[in-house]
Amino acid sequence: MATDRNIMTEEEFEAGLFDLDGASEFKNFLIYGEPGSGKTRLAGTAPGQKLFLAGEPGYISAAQNGGKGRVRLIPDPSTALAAVSWLESGGSSRFDWVIADGGNTMQTKFMLGYAAEAFDKRPESRTHRNLPDKPDYLNAQNFMKGWIARLIDLPVNLIVTTHVMRTETDDGDPWVKPGFQGKEGEVSDYISGQFHCVGFIRPHTIKNEEGRKKVRRILWESTKDPKTDTSYVAKDQFDRLGKYTDNLTMPEIMEIITGNETVPQVESAPPKKSVGKKVKR
Repeated sequence: MATDRNIMTEEEFEAGLFDLDGASEFKNFLIYGEPGSGKTRLAGTAPGQKLFLAGEPGYISAAQNGGKGRVRLIPDPSTALAAVSWLESGGSSRFDWVIADGGNTMQTKFMLGYAAEAFDKRPESRTHRNLPDKPDYLNAQNFMKGWIARLIDLPVNLIVTTHVMRTETDDGDPWVKPGFQGKEGEVSDYISGQFHCVGFIRPHTIKNEEGRKKVRRILWESTKDPKTDTSYVAKDQFDRLGKYTDNLTMPEIMEIITGNETVPQVESAPPKKSVGKKVKR
């Protein structure tokens, strides 16, 4: 990874220019939700060859949903660094998608690892090897910020999954964000800002002609629930997915993003039909 100590010539800079046509940019998604909401299952539907960088158990749900590819467990920062370096050195060409599954779990593992390492080096300066100090929190936060940025820069599509973080707005109302801890939501905001799409996934019940139906809904637009005053962070830089989609797979989401149609939205509550329209292929 280059730093300001490396010298780049003007010719090398110019050689890296490319046309602003959108085709050269790979797609990246940050999907967050409660445990069991379907994050990993959704990631498993991504088309083509996949590499799962697994921070927690649960990737079996991707396999059960038909996902094919390779898995590498990411228990510590050294493994995470080796993974991104290998991908940068050409490993990414073997895959259509890289999926970092369990981002907040990785962050916690890294933080505890830093704490244990510091205790082992100087036990007299620490209370316990399992009690992180401020430097351990900062190390884990900054590592995740830099590591995910390098994953986004790879020439491959990317999905990162994480749990939720619950905080408050300036008015004291509940606020739900991707679960990267640090600096009162600053780390979560920084990481979220790098992605094309940020989606909050949750089970949702709608009414249709047959009665009540449970769907897997993904919010793609920042929303405030008027019933609870809870705000949810979400975004769609492609401006294709609408406020939310229901029960869509990653191929269907990609087809909407790269196609000519947008998702029709039904604003009445509850909607009579699932808003997430499946696109014919």
